[in-house]
Amino acid sequence: MRCDKCRSEAVFFQSYSGRHLCARHLAVDIEARAKRTIRSHRWMIPKDHIAVVLSGDKKSAALLFFLKKLLAGRRDIRLSALPAGVGETGGSDLSALRQIAEILAIPLNEIPAAGDHGTAPHDRPTKIALALTLDDIALDMLARFLFGNKETLVHPQRAEMDGVPIICPFVAIPAEELEIYWDSQDTGVNPVSCPPRQDPLKRELETLFRDYYCRHPATRFALMNLAEELSSGGRTRIAAAAPGLNGPGPKETSRGAPDDDT
Repeated sequence: MRCDKCRSEAVFFQSYSGRHLCARHLAVDIEARAKRTIRSHRWMIPKDHIAVVLSGDKKSAALLFFLKKLLAGRRDIRLSALPAGVGETGGSDLSALRQIAEILAIPLNEIPAAGDHGTAPHDRPTKIALALTLDDIALDMLARFLFGNKETLVHPQRAEMDGVPIICPFVAIPAEELEIYWDSQDTGVNPVSCPPRQDPLKRELETLFRDYYCRHPATRFALMNLAEELSSGGRTRIAAAAPGLNGPGPKETSRGAPDDDT
């Protein structure tokens, strides 16, 4: 198949938009949506220090790559990476995280402990960036409904990690698109995804949900919009993928997918 934008060979069929896209135009589409999410929530301001939680998978590596590209040439915003899951069973390999950070030329720091005031103010993050995707938010919304967690449906907690605000630029983007986005960058790094520990009910729900949204592509966006409507102030939760967090969601067009400004 050919890309609907330039007639080059397509690498992905975006079922919710009905478009075949080449690697370049898929990247353009992903970056445009992530930028729009950041702008709409005013997630970046001068003098910010944004720390990306790097877990060694393609999603977090893609987020670090995207933010480096977005902030290229800006001296008023700092970018760093924070290792996640190191030392846990089935967790990340610190050397692999260092390799990703080194190739992208981003400093890798330690995650500050709660209430840590020993770090110099210049080095403390003002925002923490998580690579949560549309799939993470939609699946969590469905799980909260099916498992009867009504309080967290309508009264989500603030999106913070140890008092530092959370930002999630990829919440409007499906996980499978991010994997292709990362692979197309040709960085020479091949992150190894470490599946998070999950209870059997959640695993079963994820399998059923994947089968359903493959046949009904707008389902994930519908769940995002439902979360947005139920959340106080019209803000969508940032879900159990990062426990106790809440954040933004995409707007839909008449087709049920996010509007496209690329």
